[in-house]
Amino acid sequence: MKTLKSRLLLVALLVLPLVLIVAGFTLDRAYQASLAAAEKSRLERYFYLLLSIADIPATGEQLNFPAHTAEPDFENPSSGILGLVYNAEGDVIWRSNSSALLLELPQQTDFATDFQPGQLYFQQRELAGNVYFLAHYDTLWQMPDGRDLPFRFALLHRLADYHQSLAAWRQQLGWGLVALTLGLLCLQAILLYWALRPLGRLARDLRQLQEGTRHTLDGRYPAEVQQVADSLNLVLEREAGLRKRYRESLGNLAHSLKTPLAVLQSAVKKSPPDAFRYQAQEQLERINQVVSYQLQRAVSDQQSGSRTRTLLLPCLERLRHSLDKIYADKSIQLALDIEADAAFAGDEQDLLELLGNLLDNAYKYGESQVWVSAERSGDWLHITVDDDGPGIAETAHETSFARGQRLDTSKPGQGIGLAICADITASYKGKLHITRSPLRGARFILTLPSV
Repeated sequence: MKTLKSRLLLVALLVLPLVLIVAGFTLDRAYQASLAAAEKSRLERYFYLLLSIADIPATGEQLNFPAHTAEPDFENPSSGILGLVYNAEGDVIWRSNSSALLLELPQQTDFATDFQPGQLYFQQRELAGNVYFLAHYDTLWQMPDGRDLPFRFALLHRLADYHQSLAAWRQQLGWGLVALTLGLLCLQAILLYWALRPLGRLARDLRQLQEGTRHTLDGRYPAEVQQVADSLNLVLEREAGLRKRYRESLGNLAHSLKTPLAVLQSAVKKSPPDAFRYQAQEQLERINQVVSYQLQRAVSDQQSGSRTRTLLLPCLERLRHSLDKIYADKSIQLALDIEADAAFAGDEQDLLELLGNLLDNAYKYGESQVWVSAERSGDWLHITVDDDGPGIAETAHETSFARGQRLDTSKPGQGIGLAICADITASYKGKLHITRSPLRGARFILTLPSV
Protein backbone atom coordinates (compact mmCIF):
# COMPACT_ATOMS: atom_id res chain seq x y z
CA MET A 1 0.00 0.00 0.00
CA LYS A 2 2.82 2.40 -0.87
CA THR A 3 1.03 4.11 -3.78
CA LEU A 4 -2.16 6.14 -4.03
CA LYS A 5 -3.35 3.88 -6.84
CA SER A 6 -3.09 0.71 -4.72
CA ARG A 7 -4.82 2.40 -1.79
CA LEU A 8 -7.69 3.68 -3.92
CA LEU A 9 -8.09 0.27 -5.58
CA LEU A 10 -8.18 -1.39 -2.14
CA VAL A 11 -10.88 1.04 -1.03
CA ALA A 12 -12.83 0.29 -4.20
CA LEU A 13 -12.46 -3.47 -3.61
CA LEU A 14 -13.79 -3.06 -0.07
CA VAL A 15 -16.54 -0.51 -0.66
CA LEU A 16 -17.87 -1.41 -4.11
CA PRO A 17 -18.91 -5.02 -3.32
CA LEU A 18 -20.53 -3.82 -0.10
CA VAL A 19 -22.51 -1.17 -1.99
CA LEU A 20 -23.54 -3.68 -4.64
CA ILE A 21 -24.59 -6.24 -1.99
CA VAL A 22 -26.79 -3.64 -0.34
CA ALA A 23 -28.16 -2.64 -3.75
CA GLY A 24 -28.79 -6.29 -4.63
CA PHE A 25 -30.58 -6.92 -1.33
CA THR A 26 -32.73 -3.83 -1.88
CA LEU A 27 -33.56 -4.85 -5.44
CA ASP A 28 -34.40 -8.38 -4.30
CA ARG A 29 -36.78 -7.09 -1.63
CA ALA A 30 -38.36 -4.73 -4.12
CA TYR A 31 -38.80 -7.56 -6.65
CA GLN A 32 -40.39 -9.80 -4.00
CA ALA A 33 -42.79 -6.99 -3.10
CA SER A 34 -43.64 -6.48 -6.77
CA LEU A 35 -44.26 -10.23 -7.23
CA ALA A 36 -46.55 -10.27 -4.19
CA ALA A 37 -48.40 -7.21 -5.45
CA ALA A 38 -48.78 -8.79 -8.90
CA GLU A 39 -50.05 -12.00 -7.31
CA LYS A 40 -52.60 -10.11 -5.24
CA SER A 41 -53.79 -8.21 -8.31
CA ARG A 42 -54.05 -11.46 -10.28
CA LEU A 43 -56.10 -13.20 -7.58
CA GLU A 44 -58.32 -10.16 -7.24
CA ARG A 45 -59.07 -10.39 -10.95
CA TYR A 46 -60.02 -14.06 -10.50
CA PHE A 47 -62.46 -13.07 -7.74
CA TYR A 48 -64.17 -10.61 -10.04
CA LEU A 49 -64.49 -13.38 -12.63
CA LEU A 50 -66.08 -15.80 -10.13
CA LEU A 51 -68.46 -13.14 -8.85
CA SER A 52 -69.52 -12.37 -12.39
CA ILE A 53 -70.36 -15.97 -13.33
CA ALA A 54 -72.05 -16.95 -10.03
CA ASP A 55 -75.83 -16.92 -9.96
CA ILE A 56 -78.72 -18.01 -7.70
CA PRO A 57 -81.79 -19.52 -9.37
CA ALA A 58 -85.24 -18.22 -8.54
CA THR A 59 -85.81 -21.28 -6.43
CA GLY A 60 -82.83 -22.65 -4.56
CA GLU A 61 -80.44 -22.20 -1.69
CA GLN A 62 -77.06 -22.43 -3.49
CA LEU A 63 -75.09 -20.57 -6.12
CA ASN A 64 -74.97 -21.89 -9.64
CA PHE A 65 -71.76 -21.87 -11.73
CA PRO A 66 -71.27 -22.88 -15.35
CA ALA A 67 -69.54 -26.17 -16.03
CA HIS A 68 -66.63 -24.37 -17.60
CA THR A 69 -65.25 -20.87 -16.96
CA ALA A 70 -63.69 -18.53 -19.44
CA GLU A 71 -60.41 -18.57 -17.45
CA PRO A 72 -57.94 -21.28 -18.65
CA ASP A 73 -56.20 -21.36 -15.28
CA PHE A 74 -59.41 -22.64 -13.68
CA GLU A 75 -59.60 -25.45 -16.25
CA ASN A 76 -56.00 -26.67 -16.32
CA PRO A 77 -54.97 -28.90 -13.33
CA SER A 78 -51.31 -27.96 -13.80
CA SER A 79 -51.93 -24.21 -13.59
CA GLY A 80 -51.57 -24.16 -9.81
CA ILE A 81 -54.65 -21.96 -9.45
CA LEU A 82 -57.60 -23.41 -7.52
CA GLY A 83 -60.98 -21.79 -6.97
CA LEU A 84 -63.41 -22.78 -4.19
CA VAL A 85 -66.75 -21.48 -2.91
CA TYR A 86 -68.06 -22.33 0.58
CA ASN A 87 -71.58 -21.92 1.92
CA ALA A 88 -72.59 -20.88 5.44
CA GLU A 89 -72.06 -24.43 6.75
CA GLY A 90 -68.48 -24.56 5.40
CA ASP A 91 -69.28 -27.02 2.63
CA VAL A 92 -67.70 -26.68 -0.78
CA ILE A 93 -70.46 -25.87 -3.22
CA TRP A 94 -68.15 -25.22 -6.18
CA ARG A 95 -64.59 -26.10 -7.11
CA SER A 96 -62.68 -25.22 -10.28
CA ASN A 97 -61.69 -27.96 -12.72
CA SER A 98 -58.04 -27.17 -11.95
CA SER A 99 -58.49 -28.78 -8.50
CA ALA A 100 -59.14 -32.21 -9.99
CA LEU A 101 -55.73 -33.49 -8.83
CA LEU A 102 -56.16 -32.17 -5.31
CA LEU A 103 -57.04 -35.15 -3.10
CA GLU A 104 -57.93 -33.18 0.01
CA LEU A 105 -59.66 -29.84 -0.21
CA PRO A 106 -58.85 -27.16 2.37
CA GLN A 107 -61.48 -26.34 4.96
CA GLN A 108 -63.19 -22.98 5.13
CA THR A 109 -61.48 -22.33 8.48
CA ASP A 110 -58.08 -22.73 6.81
CA PHE A 111 -58.64 -19.28 5.35
CA ALA A 112 -60.19 -17.51 8.34
CA THR A 113 -62.58 -18.27 11.20
CA ASP A 114 -64.41 -14.95 11.16
CA PHE A 115 -66.85 -14.05 8.41
CA GLN A 116 -66.26 -10.46 7.23
CA PRO A 117 -68.15 -9.56 4.05
CA GLY A 118 -66.75 -7.11 1.56
CA GLN A 119 -63.05 -7.54 2.52
CA LEU A 120 -60.34 -9.22 0.45
CA TYR A 121 -57.76 -11.10 2.55
CA PHE A 122 -54.40 -12.27 1.27
CA GLN A 123 -51.89 -14.58 3.05
CA GLN A 124 -49.33 -17.36 2.69
CA ARG A 125 -49.89 -20.73 4.36
CA GLU A 126 -48.82 -24.35 4.15
CA LEU A 127 -51.53 -26.84 3.28
CA ALA A 128 -51.01 -30.58 2.76
CA GLY A 129 -47.25 -30.14 2.54
CA ASN A 130 -47.38 -27.33 -0.05
CA VAL A 131 -47.12 -23.60 0.47
CA TYR A 132 -49.86 -21.52 -1.16
CA PHE A 133 -50.95 -17.97 -1.62
CA LEU A 134 -54.40 -17.94 -0.02
CA ALA A 135 -57.03 -15.33 -0.68
CA HIS A 136 -60.70 -15.21 0.29
CA TYR A 137 -63.58 -12.85 -0.16
CA ASP A 138 -66.74 -13.11 1.97
CA THR A 139 -70.05 -12.08 0.40
CA LEU A 140 -73.75 -11.85 1.29
CA TRP A 141 -76.10 -12.78 -1.54
CA GLN A 142 -79.67 -11.51 -1.36
CA MET A 143 -82.20 -14.22 -2.14
CA PRO A 144 -85.49 -13.63 -3.99
CA ASP A 145 -87.36 -13.89 -0.71
CA GLY A 146 -85.22 -11.14 0.82
CA ARG A 147 -82.87 -13.33 2.88
CA ASP A 148 -79.08 -12.79 2.81
CA LEU A 149 -77.01 -15.97 2.39
CA PRO A 150 -73.27 -15.92 3.25
CA PHE A 151 -70.72 -17.42 0.83
CA ARG A 152 -66.93 -17.47 0.93
CA PHE A 153 -65.01 -17.29 -2.34
CA ALA A 154 -61.51 -18.70 -1.93
CA LEU A 155 -58.47 -18.99 -4.20
CA LEU A 156 -55.25 -20.94 -3.83
CA HIS A 157 -52.07 -20.54 -5.85
CA ARG A 158 -49.02 -22.72 -5.34
CA LEU A 159 -45.84 -20.78 -4.49
CA ALA A 160 -43.76 -22.97 -6.79
CA ASP A 161 -44.29 -20.55 -9.66
CA TYR A 162 -43.47 -17.65 -7.37
CA HIS A 163 -40.26 -19.30 -6.20
CA GLN A 164 -39.25 -20.17 -9.73
CA SER A 165 -39.68 -16.56 -10.82
CA LEU A 166 -37.79 -15.37 -7.74
CA ALA A 167 -34.96 -17.88 -8.29
CA ALA A 168 -34.63 -16.88 -11.94
CA TRP A 169 -34.58 -13.21 -10.94
CA ARG A 170 -31.96 -13.80 -8.23
CA GLN A 171 -29.74 -15.74 -10.60
CA GLN A 172 -29.98 -13.00 -13.20
CA LEU A 173 -29.44 -10.33 -10.55
CA GLY A 174 -26.41 -12.16 -9.12
CA TRP A 175 -24.67 -12.54 -12.46
CA GLY A 176 -25.55 -8.96 -13.33
CA LEU A 177 -24.04 -7.66 -10.07
CA VAL A 178 -20.88 -9.75 -10.58
CA ALA A 179 -20.50 -8.40 -14.12
CA LEU A 180 -21.21 -4.88 -12.87
CA THR A 181 -18.61 -5.26 -10.09
CA LEU A 182 -15.92 -6.44 -12.50
CA GLY A 183 -16.82 -3.72 -14.98
CA LEU A 184 -16.75 -1.01 -12.32
CA LEU A 185 -13.40 -2.24 -10.97
CA CYS A 186 -11.91 -2.16 -14.45
CA LEU A 187 -13.38 1.30 -15.00
CA GLN A 188 -12.03 2.38 -11.61
CA ALA A 189 -8.54 1.19 -12.56
CA ILE A 190 -8.72 3.07 -15.87
CA LEU A 191 -10.00 6.24 -14.17
CA LEU A 192 -7.30 6.02 -11.50
CA TYR A 193 -4.62 5.68 -14.15
CA TRP A 194 -6.03 8.67 -16.01
CA ALA A 195 -6.61 10.77 -12.88
CA LEU A 196 -3.17 10.09 -11.36
CA ARG A 197 -1.21 10.72 -14.54
CA PRO A 198 -0.68 14.41 -13.64
CA LEU A 199 0.98 13.32 -10.37
CA GLY A 200 3.36 11.12 -12.35
CA ARG A 201 4.09 14.04 -14.65
CA LEU A 202 4.68 16.27 -11.63
CA ALA A 203 7.11 13.71 -10.17
CA ARG A 204 8.96 13.57 -13.50
CA ASP A 205 9.20 17.37 -13.62
CA LEU A 206 10.49 17.43 -10.04
CA ARG A 207 13.23 14.94 -10.99
CA GLN A 208 14.20 17.26 -13.82
CA LEU A 209 14.36 20.11 -11.32
CA GLN A 210 16.64 18.03 -9.15
CA GLU A 211 18.84 17.19 -12.13
CA GLY A 212 18.98 20.87 -13.11
CA THR A 213 17.45 20.42 -16.57
CA ARG A 214 14.59 22.81 -15.65
CA HIS A 215 14.21 25.62 -13.13
CA THR A 216 10.44 25.92 -12.70
CA LEU A 217 7.34 23.75 -12.98
CA ASP A 218 5.99 25.41 -16.11
CA GLY A 219 3.71 22.56 -17.22
CA ARG A 220 -0.07 22.74 -17.08
CA TYR A 221 -1.75 20.46 -14.56
CA PRO A 222 -5.31 19.95 -13.29
CA ALA A 223 -6.51 22.66 -10.93
CA GLU A 224 -5.78 20.69 -7.73
CA VAL A 225 -2.25 19.73 -8.84
CA GLN A 226 -1.69 23.17 -10.35
CA GLN A 227 -2.08 24.70 -6.87
CA VAL A 228 0.73 22.45 -5.63
CA ALA A 229 2.89 23.32 -8.65
CA ASP A 230 2.25 27.05 -8.19
CA SER A 231 3.15 26.80 -4.49
CA LEU A 232 6.35 24.93 -5.36
CA ASN A 233 7.17 27.60 -7.95
CA LEU A 234 6.73 30.27 -5.28
CA VAL A 235 9.06 28.36 -2.96
CA LEU A 236 11.60 27.98 -5.76
CA GLU A 237 11.29 31.65 -6.65
CA ARG A 238 11.70 32.66 -3.01
CA GLU A 239 14.69 30.36 -2.67
CA ALA A 240 16.32 31.82 -5.78
CA GLY A 241 15.60 35.34 -4.55
CA LEU A 242 17.01 34.49 -1.13
CA ARG A 243 20.26 33.16 -2.62
CA LYS A 244 20.53 36.27 -4.77
CA ARG A 245 19.87 38.49 -1.76
CA TYR A 246 22.54 36.67 0.26
CA ARG A 247 25.07 37.25 -2.50
CA GLU A 248 24.10 40.92 -2.86
CA SER A 249 24.10 41.46 0.90
CA LEU A 250 27.58 39.99 1.27
CA GLY A 251 28.84 42.21 -1.53
CA ASN A 252 27.10 45.26 -0.09
CA LEU A 253 28.41 44.47 3.37
CA ALA A 254 31.99 44.25 2.16
CA HIS A 255 31.61 47.47 0.19
CA SER A 256 29.87 49.34 3.01
CA LEU A 257 32.51 48.45 5.57
CA LYS A 258 35.37 49.83 3.49
CA THR A 259 34.72 53.46 4.40
CA PRO A 260 34.34 53.15 8.19
CA LEU A 261 37.34 50.82 8.38
CA ALA A 262 39.41 53.25 6.34
CA VAL A 263 38.37 56.10 8.64
CA LEU A 264 39.37 54.08 11.70
CA GLN A 265 42.70 53.15 10.14
CA SER A 266 43.43 56.80 9.36
CA ALA A 267 42.32 57.91 12.83
CA VAL A 268 44.68 55.44 14.49
CA LYS A 269 47.63 56.99 12.65
CA LYS A 270 46.76 60.71 12.70
CA SER A 271 44.12 61.67 15.28
CA PRO A 272 44.76 62.59 18.94
CA PRO A 273 43.23 60.23 21.57
CA ASP A 274 40.05 62.24 22.28
CA ALA A 275 39.25 62.76 18.62
CA PHE A 276 40.02 59.11 17.91
CA ARG A 277 37.61 57.98 20.64
CA TYR A 278 34.81 60.06 19.14
CA GLN A 279 35.52 58.90 15.59
CA ALA A 280 35.90 55.28 16.66
CA GLN A 281 32.55 55.40 18.47
CA GLU A 282 30.85 56.94 15.46
CA GLN A 283 32.34 54.48 12.96
CA LEU A 284 31.68 51.46 15.17
CA GLU A 285 28.06 52.58 15.40
CA ARG A 286 27.95 52.84 11.66
CA ILE A 287 29.55 49.39 11.23
CA ASN A 288 26.97 47.94 13.63
CA GLN A 289 24.13 49.53 11.67
CA VAL A 290 25.53 48.36 8.35
CA VAL A 291 25.91 44.78 9.59
CA SER A 292 22.39 44.80 11.11
CA TYR A 293 20.94 46.25 7.94
CA GLN A 294 22.60 43.74 5.61
CA LEU A 295 21.73 40.77 7.81
CA GLN A 296 18.13 41.95 8.08
CA ARG A 297 17.96 42.51 4.34
CA ALA A 298 19.33 39.03 3.73
CA VAL A 299 16.64 37.27 5.78
CA SER A 300 13.62 39.55 5.31
CA ASP A 301 12.37 37.71 2.20
CA GLN A 302 12.50 34.43 4.02
CA GLN A 303 10.48 35.86 6.86
CA SER A 304 7.84 37.16 4.47
CA GLY A 305 6.67 33.63 3.79
CA SER A 306 5.76 33.14 7.45
CA ARG A 307 2.15 32.91 8.57
CA THR A 308 2.95 33.80 12.21
CA ARG A 309 0.59 36.36 13.74
CA THR A 310 2.31 38.92 15.96
CA LEU A 311 0.22 41.13 18.24
CA LEU A 312 0.96 44.81 17.81
CA LEU A 313 0.34 46.17 21.30
CA PRO A 314 2.90 44.03 23.22
CA CYS A 315 5.66 45.00 20.76
CA LEU A 316 4.85 48.71 21.15
CA GLU A 317 4.91 48.40 24.94
CA ARG A 318 8.36 46.81 24.83
CA LEU A 319 9.65 49.57 22.56
CA ARG A 320 8.08 52.26 24.76
CA HIS A 321 9.94 50.86 27.78
CA SER A 322 13.31 50.99 25.98
CA LEU A 323 12.86 54.36 24.27
CA ASP A 324 11.63 56.07 27.44
CA LYS A 325 14.97 55.19 29.02
CA ILE A 326 17.07 56.25 26.02
CA TYR A 327 15.27 59.59 25.61
CA ALA A 328 14.51 60.16 29.29
CA ASP A 329 15.70 63.76 29.06
CA LYS A 330 13.03 64.62 26.45
CA SER A 331 10.00 63.30 28.41
CA ILE A 332 8.22 62.18 25.25
CA GLN A 333 4.54 61.29 25.77
CA LEU A 334 3.66 58.22 23.68
CA ALA A 335 -0.07 57.77 23.00
CA LEU A 336 -1.21 54.35 21.69
CA ASP A 337 -4.55 53.87 19.94
CA ILE A 338 -4.26 50.13 19.28
CA GLU A 339 -6.89 47.41 19.63
CA ALA A 340 -5.82 44.46 21.76
CA ASP A 341 -6.30 41.94 18.91
CA ALA A 342 -4.58 44.00 16.20
CA ALA A 343 -1.94 41.68 14.71
CA PHE A 344 0.68 41.58 11.96
CA ALA A 345 0.94 38.45 9.78
CA GLY A 346 4.70 38.08 9.96
CA ASP A 347 7.77 37.63 12.11
CA GLU A 348 8.00 39.42 15.46
CA GLN A 349 11.60 40.52 14.86
CA ASP A 350 10.59 42.17 11.60
CA LEU A 351 7.80 44.05 13.38
CA LEU A 352 10.18 45.16 16.17
CA GLU A 353 12.71 46.33 13.58
CA LEU A 354 10.06 48.31 11.68
CA LEU A 355 8.41 49.95 14.69
CA GLY A 356 11.72 50.40 16.49
CA ASN A 357 13.21 52.46 13.66
CA LEU A 358 10.03 54.52 13.15
CA LEU A 359 9.59 55.21 16.88
CA ASP A 360 13.29 55.97 17.29
CA ASN A 361 12.97 58.63 14.59
CA ALA A 362 9.82 59.98 16.22
CA TYR A 363 11.48 60.17 19.65
CA LYS A 364 14.65 61.61 18.18
CA TYR A 365 12.98 64.41 16.21
CA GLY A 366 9.77 64.89 18.21
CA GLU A 367 9.42 67.66 20.77
CA SER A 368 7.06 66.14 23.32
CA GLN A 369 4.39 63.95 21.67
CA VAL A 370 4.29 60.76 19.61
CA TRP A 371 1.06 59.11 18.51
CA VAL A 372 0.74 55.55 17.25
CA SER A 373 -2.54 54.19 15.91
CA ALA A 374 -3.58 51.12 13.92
CA GLU A 375 -6.60 50.36 11.76
CA ARG A 376 -7.48 47.17 9.94
CA SER A 377 -8.91 47.33 6.42
CA GLY A 378 -9.67 43.97 4.81
CA ASP A 379 -6.52 41.85 4.91
CA TRP A 380 -4.24 44.79 5.66
CA LEU A 381 -3.15 46.61 8.80
CA HIS A 382 -2.47 50.36 8.56
CA ILE A 383 -0.11 51.65 11.28
CA THR A 384 0.36 55.39 11.68
CA VAL A 385 3.26 57.01 13.60
CA ASP A 386 2.99 60.78 14.24
CA ASP A 387 5.43 63.15 15.95
CA ASP A 388 5.47 66.87 16.68
CA GLY A 389 8.96 67.48 15.34
CA PRO A 390 10.01 69.65 12.41
CA GLY A 391 8.68 67.18 9.88
CA ILE A 392 10.09 66.19 6.49
CA ALA A 393 9.88 68.35 3.41
CA GLU A 394 7.55 66.99 0.75
CA THR A 395 10.35 67.00 -1.83
CA ALA A 396 12.35 64.64 0.39
CA HIS A 397 9.62 62.06 0.98
CA GLU A 398 10.83 59.69 -1.72
CA THR A 399 14.54 60.03 -1.01
CA SER A 400 14.13 59.53 2.74
CA PHE A 401 14.15 55.76 2.29
CA ALA A 402 17.44 55.64 0.39
CA ARG A 403 20.23 53.97 2.31
CA GLY A 404 22.60 56.44 3.95
CA GLN A 405 20.31 59.40 3.24
CA ARG A 406 20.33 61.76 6.24
CA LEU A 407 17.96 64.71 6.18
CA ASP A 408 19.19 66.19 9.46
CA THR A 409 22.92 65.94 10.12
CA SER A 410 22.58 67.59 13.51
CA LYS A 411 21.28 64.35 15.00
CA PRO A 412 23.43 61.21 15.40
CA GLY A 413 22.86 58.35 12.98
CA GLN A 414 23.83 56.96 9.60
CA GLY A 415 20.55 57.20 7.68
CA ILE A 416 20.00 53.44 7.47
CA GLY A 417 16.91 52.97 9.68
CA LEU A 418 14.30 54.08 7.13
CA ALA A 419 16.02 52.07 4.39
CA ILE A 420 15.70 48.95 6.55
CA CYS A 421 12.01 49.74 7.11
CA ALA A 422 11.43 50.15 3.37
CA ASP A 423 13.16 46.85 2.56
CA ILE A 424 11.29 44.85 5.22
CA THR A 425 7.96 46.41 4.18
CA ALA A 426 8.59 45.58 0.53
CA SER A 427 9.39 41.98 1.44
CA TYR A 428 5.85 41.67 2.85
CA LYS A 429 4.32 43.34 -0.24
CA GLY A 430 3.39 46.27 2.02
CA LYS A 431 3.76 50.04 1.69
CA LEU A 432 5.49 52.79 3.65
CA HIS A 433 5.05 56.47 2.89
CA ILE A 434 5.42 59.85 4.56
CA THR A 435 2.98 62.72 4.89
CA ARG A 436 2.31 65.69 7.14
CA SER A 437 1.18 64.91 10.69
CA PRO A 438 -1.68 66.67 12.52
CA LEU A 439 0.97 67.30 15.19
CA ARG A 440 2.87 69.38 12.56
CA GLY A 441 5.68 66.85 12.40
CA ALA A 442 6.13 63.78 10.22
CA ARG A 443 3.56 61.05 9.78
CA PHE A 444 4.73 57.58 8.71
CA ILE A 445 1.93 55.32 7.37
CA LEU A 446 2.91 51.67 7.35
CA THR A 447 0.69 49.11 5.54
CA LEU A 448 1.32 45.45 6.40
CA PRO A 449 -0.63 42.19 5.95
CA SER A 450 -2.83 41.20 8.86
CA VAL A 451 -3.83 37.70 7.64
